[in-house]
Amino acid sequence: MTIELGEGAKLALLAQGLDQLDIGFTVFDGDLVLVAANSRFQQMLNFPDALCQPGITMQEALRYNATQGEYGPGDIDTQVRERLALAQQFLPHRFERTRPDGSIIEVCGTPLANGGMVTTYTDVTVPRQREHALQALSAELEQRVQDRTAELQRREAELANKAALLELVVSNVNQGISYTNADLVIELCNDKFRELLDLPAELCQPGVSFVDLARFNALRGEYGPGDPDTLVQQRVDVAMRHLPYYFERIRPGGDTTLEILGTPTPDGGMVTTYMDISERKEAENRILKLNETLEQRVAERSVELQATLETLQTSQEALARSAAKATLSTLVASVTHELNTPLGNSLIAASTCGDLAHRFAQQLDIGALKRSELIDFVAQMRDGSRLVERSLHRAVELVKNFKQVAADQASEQRRSFDLMAMVTEVVETLSPSLKRYPQELVVQVPEGIVLDSYPGALGQVLINLINNAYLHAFEGRGDGRVEIAAIDLGEQVEIRVSDNGLGMSQANLAQMFEPFFSTKIGHGGTGLGTTIVENLVNGTLGGSLQVESAVGAGTRFKIRLPKQVPST
Repeated sequence: MTIELGEGAKLALLAQGLDQLDIGFTVFDGDLVLVAANSRFQQMLNFPDALCQPGITMQEALRYNATQGEYGPGDIDTQVRERLALAQQFLPHRFERTRPDGSIIEVCGTPLANGGMVTTYTDVTVPRQREHALQALSAELEQRVQDRTAELQRREAELANKAALLELVVSNVNQGISYTNADLVIELCNDKFRELLDLPAELCQPGVSFVDLARFNALRGEYGPGDPDTLVQQRVDVAMRHLPYYFERIRPGGDTTLEILGTPTPDGGMVTTYMDISERKEAENRILKLNETLEQRVAERSVELQATLETLQTSQEALARSAAKATLSTLVASVTHELNTPLGNSLIAASTCGDLAHRFAQQLDIGALKRSELIDFVAQMRDGSRLVERSLHRAVELVKNFKQVAADQASEQRRSFDLMAMVTEVVETLSPSLKRYPQELVVQVPEGIVLDSYPGALGQVLINLINNAYLHAFEGRGDGRVEIAAIDLGEQVEIRVSDNGLGMSQANLAQMFEPFFSTKIGHGGTGLGTTIVENLVNGTLGGSLQVESAVGAGTRFKIRLPKQVPST
């Protein structure tokens, strides 16, 4: 069918109608000369007015597009030539082209019967964006499905593993366990349940009715005397109330007592546990019998404890008095061990010098002595004598320090002394036993602080605090520092013994001066060290003692002493 356009007004009306179309529209004749183009075509492809007038050739339109980058990068003449060659074939065609601004145009060309080509241009940007979005969403959904499937498979495996683990636990727990659902059907029970209740295997299978189990128990006297139907109904009524319960039941024969505990579940079921408490009941009976004589035994024990306390107090005073002697014995052993090294070195050096002199005399007697041998002999004798001299000086120094400390410890007499010299003597005396530890002992006591006091008692205080720090403060640590410092306060002196060790809890700090309290009882601690320190500071030395400590912050003992102890 051919549309008759007529002339004049009808033709103008047709042109107006084509301008209102939402698609671009062009008509080229057989010579590829533009016959008509609507406004939408010009807007869509951003053509200037001059290129949208009849008479414009397709070659001009193609070149404009190429210069605007419509066909992408490349040689413009080549692009125009290739596309013009295709147009001259007047073949039907449909394709999409993405423009430089990102919009997508669908181009559809239809050849005319009398020559020429009608081409439509449709903006398909939004549909294509929707398609891409749908494709992306579809891919995302597919990935989500895969992820969710993997997660469900993981959870399924995890649940299977937990179910297997739960079954293993239920099978091996030392309690009978059963689970009855809301319909009073047993869904789970373990071997211990069957063992404690002495049930046949057919009544311990999933699917068994609670009523059948209760009837079996009633008929064999598990619930005591009475009509079996009544006894069963009573237990069914309790189960149907779905309330927690607890009771103890003595099984027939009286040898076994079961503790039975029921816990409702959210789904209307009930988990029940069964425990053999026969031994516990026997223990309770024994306790009741013991309680009957408790008051008498408490009175007897109180008398014994009072006597023990008096003995303990006497022993504590004796231990405190003998602590100085025990400390002195420890110092003797320590210094004796330390003297072995310089005295041993002296003995070896003297023996070596004797051998050298003997060989020298032999060489001299036979007249075979060389000058070089004489020089070697003199050098070796000089080295040996120096070693003997150094070793004996060390031994003398050790004996000197020990002599003063030992005299103070043994005499317990009051005298005037320099605090720094006295502390140095104590530290030197302790050094043989402390050198095997990696911790550092530092003395920061100024010279010139003179005390008229009891050096033996003060030395014992320092020895106990130093040993206490090395025993308690650095457990598990390969380093640390113990520091002894003093501050002159005029008529008083403050001595501080501190460490950067583990510190103490407030509970241990509150008990540390109690006799026989120690965290190392059985591992080198006696529980008397700090008690003796407190007694000596507050009593013999006439001073006061404070302790500061916190877990992880070390410990500090602060001792305030009068420079001149008051006469007693």
